Order: sequence, then C-alpha cells, then structure tokens
Amino acid sequence: MASGELGRQNIHRAIGGFAAALAIDRRLFPDEVRDVVESGCIQKFEYCVELFWKHLRSRLIEEGIDVANSPKGVIKASLSRGWIVEDEYASALAIFDDRNRCSHVYRESMVPEILARLPRHLAVMQQVITRCDV
Repeated sequence: MASGELGRQNIHRAIGGFAAALAIDRRLFPDEVRDVVESGCIQKFEYCVELFWKHLRSRLIEEGIDVANSPKGVIKASLSRGWIVEDEYASALAIFDDRNRCSHVYRESMVPEILARLPRHLAVMQQVITRCDV
C-alpha cells in the first residue's frame, strides 16, 4: 500500500474515532468517569490535529506544491489550493491554537471552553479532508 493511501486511511480512521468520542453523552457519567471521557476526547483531538496537518502537507507535496514544514504554513497553502475556503481559514487556525493550549499550556479551567469548540474543529477537519481527498 502506498504511503499516501495509508495516510488517507489513518486520518479518516482517526477522525471517525474522534467523532465517535464526541458523540458520547458525557452527562450520563459520574464526575470521575466524565473526566476520563473528556480527557479522551481531548487526546483524540490532539492526535487528529497532528494527522490532519501532516496529511494535508503530504497531499500538497504530492501535487508538487512547495510548503512550509509547519501546521500554519500548511493551512495557508491549503487555503491557496482551495481545500480550505475563506470562511474556514480562521477556524482552521483556531484548531492549532486549541491544540497548543491542550499540549503546551494545559490549564484545567480551559477544558470546558476547548471541549465546547471540538465539534466545530471536527467539522472543519472533515470538510477540509473531504475536499483534499477528492
């Protein structure tokens, strides 16, 4: 199997798992379990974000587009390529801001805010990947 196809399968599988995690009604669980489920959602988000930008970078390279080796550079190139539409651009950048908040400056007080934005982040990633993989 070619590495491009493997990357495509990985991102689709990861996004499917992220969507399934977000579909869980966390209110049904006691606080201790809810905390674990929410942590799992955030961890799946972080994993998807890494696969997301790396998949976009690989697709850009496949198309012969010179691209910076950074997430925001890849997002900008994906906008130019048409995989990200203008009204998604700020949302796409916000995905990386929230990933950085989770990974680098984790504060428990930020968790509810980030969790509330995860469905939008998922929708943007799904839309972009769909355009990218056509």
